[in-house]
Amino acid sequence: MELKIQHNLDLIGKLPSKICNRCTLALTVIHWIALAQYNRNDVMKCIHKQEYIEEMAKIFYEQWQNTYHAFGLYNLEDVIRDIKDNHACNYDQLPILAIALDNNNQNLAATAGLEKCDVPAGNPYYNTTPWMACVYTKPEYRGEGVATYMINKILAVAKQLNYTHVWLWTENATSLYEKLGFHIVEKIKHIGMDITIMRIDFDTSAY
Repeated sequence: MELKIQHNLDLIGKLPSKICNRCTLALTVIHWIALAQYNRNDVMKCIHKQEYIEEMAKIFYEQWQNTYHAFGLYNLEDVIRDIKDNHACNYDQLPILAIALDNNNQNLAATAGLEKCDVPAGNPYYNTTPWMACVYTKPEYRGEGVATYMINKILAVAKQLNYTHVWLWTENATSLYEKLGFHIVEKIKHIGMDITIMRIDFDTSAY
């Protein structure tokens, strides 16, 4: 199965105007999204640019170090290897990871992904799937709707893969996700953190 994604210029036109002026969002991607102007070989060349993979890995490890440790990834090199081995080789199956690049200078602006599971064994939600993960926007790009755009794009991917819902956990972004249709399932302790488990359910009547 190959996902059908609109041409990037069409999607850019639907962004808030202040984003349109700065970023080509989500569609300059770390793997999987094959745009009209790219073939899969081109995408593979893109995803193996060390500047993005290593930068993402550093951000992720700094943001979610305890989570990575719970999954057996104990240092930055482990996270880099995980992205290369598990994320950078997928097009139409999980895990999926997308990035947004600043269109002016090609700097990394934001990330979002869809994982098979984002909690380790022993967590009561371990057997649920899929999970929104790796949602991060650099400070200089915040307040412009970038995170909302990335989240919605990942949700669209989940629908295209015929999932009926998406899970996530968050420490402090509950209100953002509620605005996008997620509901609170439970508040729990998770590897030393107080987190909120959330889920969004899709209308499957159109499937």
